[in-house]
Amino acid sequence: MKWSLRLGRFFGIDTNVHVTFLLLLAWSAINGLGEGGTLLAAAFGVIFMIAVFASVLAHELGHALTARAFGIETRQILLTPLGGMAEIESGVMRPRVEMLIALAGPAVSLALGGLLMLLAGSFATLSPASFLGALAWANLMIGLFNLVPAFPMDGGRVLRAWLAGRMHYVRATGIAADIGKYAAIAFALLGVFYNPMLILIAGFVYLAGRAEASSVAARIGDPYLDAPPRGGWRRGHPGYDARYDDPPRARRPRARRVVIHNGRLYVVEDD
Repeated sequence: MKWSLRLGRFFGIDTNVHVTFLLLLAWSAINGLGEGGTLLAAAFGVIFMIAVFASVLAHELGHALTARAFGIETRQILLTPLGGMAEIESGVMRPRVEMLIALAGPAVSLALGGLLMLLAGSFATLSPASFLGALAWANLMIGLFNLVPAFPMDGGRVLRAWLAGRMHYVRATGIAADIGKYAAIAFALLGVFYNPMLILIAGFVYLAGRAEASSVAARIGDPYLDAPPRGGWRRGHPGYDARYDDPPRARRPRARRVVIHNGRLYVVEDD
């Protein structure tokens, strides 16, 4: 990918980091120097930021390795200042599979956060000044933030998977993306009053949600334009909708009629 540096291969997956990560490291050093006034404080800021990115990498590997368990490969992992992205092979997954893959990342982050908290000491003595304590909170925040049901975050993918078991995959993606747009507006408003970084996150959430909805619609078709075959879509097809396809057809009684041809009697069932 353009503007990215190769970090290496982890579990056979190419991992790259965006060049803007270097700017983030420089900012961490300057921020640490400003707060502590020493080179040690600057070094602490840089090392802490690297540790946070290692945690984000673990989060993305959680997605990638869970996908591999279902026979789905990951092309690459890209780390950016706004987070990580595991480029999993495109295609419509079964809702349960997509849900498990989406939940794997936050599960890794929350588990790391809990483990680091235990290492840092009891809850009462946990301090932001503690390296392990601060890293524990960072992992917990990564895990919880990604569970927000706003596409394209992991919570949005969980929501899309849940909806996809009840409606067309494209429709489910559109709903999750729409919720993501409202979440982006909320992030932007919070960013105005609290942290400007939330405004950048809001822009990413809004644009990524729109891009995913358009990509899915282009890849597998629009449910409002594609006509199902006679009798409706079958279970397992992305266009299957339990409300309109198999069940009504199964409940409809078949009409029978008797036909006499060449002296023989035939019973015919109409579809």
